[in-house]
Amino acid sequence: MQTITTDAYSMPAHIRWTRAVRALARVLAHPDETDQVLVFSTYANAGTAANRLDRFYDDPRGQDLFARRRAIDSHTVDLDRLAALPDDTLGHAYARFMKSHGLTPDVFDGPPADVADPRAAYVIQRMRQTHDLWHVVTHAETDPAGEVALQAFTYAQVGAPSSAILAALGTLKTIRHDARIVRDVAAMLRLGNRANRLVLFAWEDHWQTPLAEVRRLLGLPESPRTIGGYTDLKFQAA
Repeated sequence: MQTITTDAYSMPAHIRWTRAVRALARVLAHPDETDQVLVFSTYANAGTAANRLDRFYDDPRGQDLFARRRAIDSHTVDLDRLAALPDDTLGHAYARFMKSHGLTPDVFDGPPADVADPRAAYVIQRMRQTHDLWHVVTHAETDPAGEVALQAFTYAQVGAPSSAILAALGTLKTIRHDARIVRDVAAMLRLGNRANRLVLFAWEDHWQTPLAEVRRLLGLPESPRTIGGYTDLKFQAA
């Protein structure tokens, strides 16, 4: 299994992309190896990360998140306590989502060891730790179609090349089995362009906030339709 053994940000482009393509091929051949999605994303995004980091840290909200090292993990999140919150709250919806999918807040445990810059490592880890919250607020399912559509939303939000590639390849692979993927990807791309920047949102301050209000704050529909939910794992592309 391929792992990253050096700082991806200091590699020559041809080496990074060779490793990125190798990881992507592994993902397409073995969709259950989700760790290779992270390997692919790190290598594919490293060469264009500077602008995205500037956007994050030029914003006072990004500066505050980093200064306080805000994190969503088992040290800061008690799913049982969140599940006890009123049904309409963000915290309850997140806990229900995690429990129903057999997930824990430590699904991405620890900062990425392959990124030496602590500022870049924090943003990457923040994106990974909040990924499931993006599912909750957009109502994107975790089946392949939902994940592919969420990649389109993510690309619109942050401009990461890996998200564009995964969304495009996932659409091409899934459309052979269900053409609804085109509708969902297009809708999520538009939504990501219109919405406020989820990467800067302080989720930890809103566990008790009604989910509909959180969606309003993020510029999302209060009652979104379900995205995905109609493809089988064997068609997964991301």
